[in-house]
Amino acid sequence: MSPRAIIARGMTLSNRVLAIWIAFFSMGLLPDAASALEVPWSVSDAARLKATARDAGVESLPGNYVLLLPEPFAAPVPLREARYQWRFSRALYIYAPVRKTGGHNDPPPGLKLVTILHHEPADLKTAQQTARLIARLLRLHYEHFGREATFPRDADAADVWLAPETPPNAQEAGGETRDNQVYFFATEASRSPIEWTRTVVHEWGHLTMNAARGFLEPENDAGGFLGERLYLKWLREDKDPAVQRDDGVVREGLNLYYERQISPLMERFRQSGPVARILNGMDQASMNLYIGGMLVSDATDGSLLTGRALRNIEGIRPRDFFVSLQTERKAAKMGKQSRQKNGKS
Repeated sequence: MSPRAIIARGMTLSNRVLAIWIAFFSMGLLPDAASALEVPWSVSDAARLKATARDAGVESLPGNYVLLLPEPFAAPVPLREARYQWRFSRALYIYAPVRKTGGHNDPPPGLKLVTILHHEPADLKTAQQTARLIARLLRLHYEHFGREATFPRDADAADVWLAPETPPNAQEAGGETRDNQVYFFATEASRSPIEWTRTVVHEWGHLTMNAARGFLEPENDAGGFLGERLYLKWLREDKDPAVQRDDGVVREGLNLYYERQISPLMERFRQSGPVARILNGMDQASMNLYIGGMLVSDATDGSLLTGRALRNIEGIRPRDFFVSLQTERKAAKMGKQSRQKNGKS
């Protein structure tokens, strides 16, 4: 098997480790077995993770999410990214708590690896901030929708790549998401804190939101702009007193974004409602009204009901969400939940 074939989307952790060793061999290098970072796929708790992963710091975050942060002197883990053939030498690791489902085959409590963030040494601070933000987004998704965010193609983990450059064939300047691979471009470019946060939540929306598709503009998939509005709304509302770590999120930026991008969409939907003919279209106005309706539902019906409507949707068009929403409202009035289906959210 070629190195490129091994470093493929959805690879197992054992294949990732094998890919790292192959990358060392291809560069004529061999990692020092005594100093190579050992990264487990799952572990019982943060203390065990610290004991297992040498040359790394362990950072506990609200919601029992944990970051594994290799020390600057730790051995590098060279890896070639498959799509653009970029080389990365460093990585951070995000662990999420293992949830009980109430079934007979519930896994034992602990932590599971859900995201690997690849970067170069110059982007260490940005990588750490972005990893904390992603852990926060994972927590908010669970707290609001009542279930874990899932990744495309049933991938166990997502790869995030902080690229210093922008590829010439990139469709978007800020980043892109393909299956369970998330790319952020031009990491050295000057950005305000809210612009970087907006870029991260946009791509995370593509990864985790089961949104309407088929739009002619501004993007085919509404997940990115839905992620922007909904995740930034949740970040602004997040009152967890334990949120003190530096994740790049600035309150003033959240307030400004809400005033300019969230509140107007909600007001527009309140004036027109879900019967507006504009929802029959597939242009930017239709996408905005669709997202505005979801934001209003999140604020009035609550996130749990909104999440069920999004998850149980029958179709991919804007109006399909509001049909599903009506079903969930009726089910809630009857004191029961409708049959849940599998979906991103």
